[in-house]
Amino acid sequence: MQRAAAITIDVDSLHHYLGIHGLAAPSPEHDPIYSHAMPRFFELLEDVGVPATLFLIGKDVAPHAKALAPLRKLSCEVASHSFSHAYRLFQFSAADIDDELEKAEAALLPLSNASAITGFRAPGYNTSPTLLTALVARGYRYDSSTLPAPSYWAARAAAITRYRLAGRASASQVGRLRAFSGPLTPYRTTPEAYWRPKQYGSLVELPMACVPGLRLPLIGTSWVLMPAALRQRLLKLSLERLGLFNFEMHAIDLLDGSDPGVPAALLDVQPDLRVSVSDKMRAFRGLFRALSEDRPVRTLHDIAGAFAGLKR
Repeated sequence: MQRAAAITIDVDSLHHYLGIHGLAAPSPEHDPIYSHAMPRFFELLEDVGVPATLFLIGKDVAPHAKALAPLRKLSCEVASHSFSHAYRLFQFSAADIDDELEKAEAALLPLSNASAITGFRAPGYNTSPTLLTALVARGYRYDSSTLPAPSYWAARAAAITRYRLAGRASASQVGRLRAFSGPLTPYRTTPEAYWRPKQYGSLVELPMACVPGLRLPLIGTSWVLMPAALRQRLLKLSLERLGLFNFEMHAIDLLDGSDPGVPAALLDVQPDLRVSVSDKMRAFRGLFRALSEDRPVRTLHDIAGAFAGLKR
C-alpha cells in the first residue's frame, strides 16, 4: 500500500482507568477527559493541520457532545469504541455484541460527517471471532484493535495478576497472546483467525504502530515516557519500514496530575500522569509534524478504503 499515517485516539472516560487499576476512588463529577484533554487534542490537530480518527464510546457522547463538536471542522472520523466500553465485550454473546454495536452507531452517527460508522476498536484491544463476525455482518469497513506487541500483552497480564493477588480486581482482561503477535502492516483476514492474513478475507485489519523487529508499541503512553532521543530513533526506524504508521493514543495522555478531577490514586499507578501537560503537548506536536512531513496523514476510513481497493 502507499505510505500513510493515521492519528487515532481512544476517548475513554476517567472511570475506566480507575477500573483497570482496581481502584475504588470516586469518578470526578466533571470528567477532565472532556473538559481538558479533548480541547488540547483538537488544538494539536489544528496547529499541525491534520485530521484524526476518534474512537468514541456511545454512551458518553450525548453528555459531552459540545466538547467533541470541533471534530467536524477538523474533518475527523468518528469510529466506534462500543457503546459501554465493557472490557468483556469480546466474550459477549452474538446478540449482545450486535446490540452494543447498534446502540453505539445510533449514538455516534449524529456527531459524524459521514453517513455511517465504518470503523471499530475493541475495549482493551481484545477481539474474538464472534465480535469480528458482527462487524462484518454490520458492514464495517475495518477493524483497528490489533496491537502486535507481545511485550504489551505480557506486561498487562502481569499487572492484572498482581492486582488480583493484592485483592484489587482489575476490570481489564488479559486476552489471547496470539492476537498480539500478528502482522505489523494492514492485512485482510477472517473473523475466525483474525491474527493471520488471508488474501480474500472479509475483514480489513489496521494494526497499531509498533517498532519493526522489536515489536515495542509506539502509542501515546510510551511516546511521552521515552527519552526524546530514543523516541526519535525508534520513529525514524518505524517510518522507514512501515507503510502505514497507525499512531494510537488515549485522551488521558493529554492530562497530568495537576488537572482538576484527576484522582491522586491514579498518579501512583500511571507514571505518564506525572509528565507535565506542556511536555506532552510538545512531544505530540513534534510527532504529528514529523508524520505530516514524512507522508500523508489520513483517517483510517480513507486508508482502509484505499487498501481494500488495492487488495480486492
